[in-house]
Amino acid sequence: MTIDTTDISQNNNFCRGVVLGYKKVVQDFSIVSDMKMITSLHEIKELDKPNIHIRDKDALLTKINQIIRDGHEKLQIVTDFDHTLTRHNMDNGKTVLTSFGMFRECPSVPQEYKDEELRLADIYKPIEVDPTMSIEDKTKHMVAWYLAAHKLLKGVKFPRNELIEVSQKMIDCFRIGVEDLILWSEKQQVPVLVFSAGLGECVVAALNAANFLLPHVKVVSNFLALDENESVIGIKGDVIHTYNKNEAAIKDTEYYEMVKERNNVLLLGDNIGDAGMAEGMEHCDVIVKIGFLGRNTEANLQNYTNKFDIVLVNEHTVDVANAILKLVL
Repeated sequence: MTIDTTDISQNNNFCRGVVLGYKKVVQDFSIVSDMKMITSLHEIKELDKPNIHIRDKDALLTKINQIIRDGHEKLQIVTDFDHTLTRHNMDNGKTVLTSFGMFRECPSVPQEYKDEELRLADIYKPIEVDPTMSIEDKTKHMVAWYLAAHKLLKGVKFPRNELIEVSQKMIDCFRIGVEDLILWSEKQQVPVLVFSAGLGECVVAALNAANFLLPHVKVVSNFLALDENESVIGIKGDVIHTYNKNEAAIKDTEYYEMVKERNNVLLLGDNIGDAGMAEGMEHCDVIVKIGFLGRNTEANLQNYTNKFDIVLVNEHTVDVANAILKLVL
């Protein structure tokens, strides 16, 4: 008697397919059941602090649960650098250097540059934090400031080694918890964009000094164009300022390719303009915006709560961001 092994083989393949399909359903159900969906923001104890202000608690709860539901594979982190990853002030009250400030600290940078850079900051910093001025008017002033600052850099020899030394002083200036954020995002393979209107070389140097510039962390900023003598001749590409930090600046970058399938964003910034860093990313469905308010706080609080989902006043940690991330599998 002969046996048709073809039918047996087909039946075995069918059964194997059913079993594999069942396992996949069970696995998917297991993942869903493990999700830590929250029913109240009170479940995130880091939000129960008097210096934290939330515009719309119901909307925020919905956004956080959507990020949890979609998981880490659909998430990206977009953050400013100056006074966002770094603190506004140290415990002794001293203001933390910005990336431009790091450049100014390099000993070989001419005194004329330092004096003029400070003069420009004295003019434009108050405008940047003016709660009564419209975004449109501020943008004009910010463009003028950045163009003047970049023009001032021309001819200055790039202090590469000195900048490395200055960056060592920045290690203690990062907010408490930034290391946890970077390591969590590395483990979960969540891309991080450090989006800065400052000087790119200084941002990179500070991140490198703290061992935060890992492969999944990308920097989009104003990088210097140098001649053969390492003297500054300008800025590479279009100038990035406080109020044009959006998708237009990253569309053709390596980072955009990394995140074009990631539709959820956790955004961190310290300036009103930072709230728009993910604007124009048409594929993004949910953006949780966390704003750090550390200057002119009383006058600016309402403006910040209008732009950010969560506003942290005089906060030195990224505990809120980390608490949200820990809910995402």
